Amino acid sequence: MLTHDRILLFDFETTGLDARFEEIIEVGAVLLERAQGQYKIIDELSLLVQPHKRLPDKIVEITHITDDMLLRDGVTQEEAFRRFFELYQDEKTLLIAYNILFDLSFVIEWMKKYHNRHFELKNDLLDVMAIYKDRHPFPHRLEAAVKTYDILEPNTHRALDDIKATLEILKKMALEKDNIEKYVNVIGYNPKYRISLHIPYVKYIAQRGGYLEIEKS
Repeated sequence: MLTHDRILLFDFETTGLDARFEEIIEVGAVLLERAQGQYKIIDELSLLVQPHKRLPDKIVEITHITDDMLLRDGVTQEEAFRRFFELYQDEKTLLIAYNILFDLSFVIEWMKKYHNRHFELKNDLLDVMAIYKDRHPFPHRLEAAVKTYDILEPNTHRALDDIKATLEILKKMALEKDNIEKYVNVIGYNPKYRISLHIPYVKYIAQRGGYLEIEKS
């Protein structure tokens, strides 16, 4: 369904929404590589990560991650970045997530802090939510896609579960219609809200009537 040699699917749980001020508390990632025309999972990552502040009650309620869990089992932010960067490897890797702009904002902050303060994103991107928005009406959250495609992987708001669910959704979308490549570097957005992250090479398409109409563009 794609032509990239390496694909990294990832999901973060965080202390809040704004990557400039909040931190990652959990990393879930799956690395795929293509051989003889087929993608195979060659590595995965699941890490709890210690933030520099206590978790808001709402985050504990959503994720069921607690301060005690992070203190006991979490690695440092820098160690989590190092492990994630080993999977990321370079700008040739296709990055995939559900609602990817959110997770990318944290990747960029991590890169600038621990890798290169002048870091500029150059990777191709695939937002699975953009495909879902193009094919299905509201709601567009991950749990809606899990239900629509009858995915067995639970949507638990835990990072590795969520990214495995995203991968299974993507597989079913590819079987449903073989045009996944068309959505690379395309982001859908609701015109009622601002675009949270501007990436120069990405095409942004506004929803109309609940759909993106990418196939008509």
